Amino acid sequence: MSANAAIPETIGASATRNTQLRNAIKGAVQAEIEAFRDQAIDLSHRIHGMPELGFAEFNSSREVANELRAAGFTVTERAFGLDTAISAVAGAGSFKAIVVAEYDALPELGHACGHNLIAACAVAAAVGLKGVAEQLDLTVEVLGTPAEETGGGKILMLEQGAFIGADMAMMIHPAPFEDASPGFLASTGFSFEFSGKSSHAAASPWEAANAADASTIAQVAVGLLRQQLPNDTRVHGVVTNAGSAANVIPGRSAGVYGIRAQTLADLEDMVPRVEACFTGAALAAGCTVELEWELTYPNVVQSPRLASLYQQNAEALGRSFPQDPEARAFRASTDFGAVSQVVPSLHPHVKICDSPVSNHQSAFTEAAASERADHALIEGAIAMAWTVVDAALSRIDSADDRGR
Repeated sequence: MSANAAIPETIGASATRNTQLRNAIKGAVQAEIEAFRDQAIDLSHRIHGMPELGFAEFNSSREVANELRAAGFTVTERAFGLDTAISAVAGAGSFKAIVVAEYDALPELGHACGHNLIAACAVAAAVGLKGVAEQLDLTVEVLGTPAEETGGGKILMLEQGAFIGADMAMMIHPAPFEDASPGFLASTGFSFEFSGKSSHAAASPWEAANAADASTIAQVAVGLLRQQLPNDTRVHGVVTNAGSAANVIPGRSAGVYGIRAQTLADLEDMVPRVEACFTGAALAAGCTVELEWELTYPNVVQSPRLASLYQQNAEALGRSFPQDPEARAFRASTDFGAVSQVVPSLHPHVKICDSPVSNHQSAFTEAAASERADHALIEGAIAMAWTVVDAALSRIDSADDRGR
């Protein structure tokens, strides 16, 4: 199925007939979300105040589950074989819309990517849609997905049957800019460990095989490789262990690296070249190396139709989408890319702060619990819910047109 197959390109003649109904449904959705404002903001702040790493979001996932259960959703915790995954369903219609929540945080920085807002926005949008599910012939499902930062929770959930039968999937992500259809790079990564031989740095250095040197050689090789890589590719990493005493030549060093590219095909071309930097470094330093690869995140395939609907809805709420080259140059990766390969999908950015503050900075952690972020949370939830309304009604209108 193409990434836009379930969303008709035209609403159909009956759309004009149903404009009042469409507006009435959107008004009802907005009223529900506005009535839920305090709970949504409180949920965002609670998750923000207890940052948890991937696959350990026990408190955060429970807060999301409890909020949805209280709103009348049928909630399954520990869904799809993951301890901190959630499925919450309302409605029983033939059009199935999945709203995605994330809630994992970053080491040391906490919610510097604003996943507290993603979770609360998903819950608020779903609450708004629940009351109109019957009118829209809609099933709305919130999927709480763990370990987006590292671990690929959505990929694991896909393998266990999540997202099956969905007509669309959507989530919204905070950023320092507004973008209805941002680009996301394909990515993968690996941990590495060089093993050599320790020795006294002064008494018998010739007995050593210096694993710290191997890490340095690998880093230099990667740095030289970057000049020959295509635009919009990234190789980045850290050495996490390279010895602990100046008078001991280290026999072990370790670290983590990531690789990103425009597409999966580009990524596959890069992987052996980066891997060679590490195997070559091991050979040069007289060490061995082990690489443990992570799950691969595909690039996101954004639905143009959903992006157009979302931007129109967000603009109707007063949000603006300037053509910002800086925003377009922003490149990240997400396991939502795997979802977008099989379900018509949208992953827009909503602005909560101004540049130079950006994701994965401590200043962004503060921004994610600001009054400005709270405002963006509610407007983002309304725009997302309205997009589901438009998509569902477009399908209904087109079916009406075909039936006449």
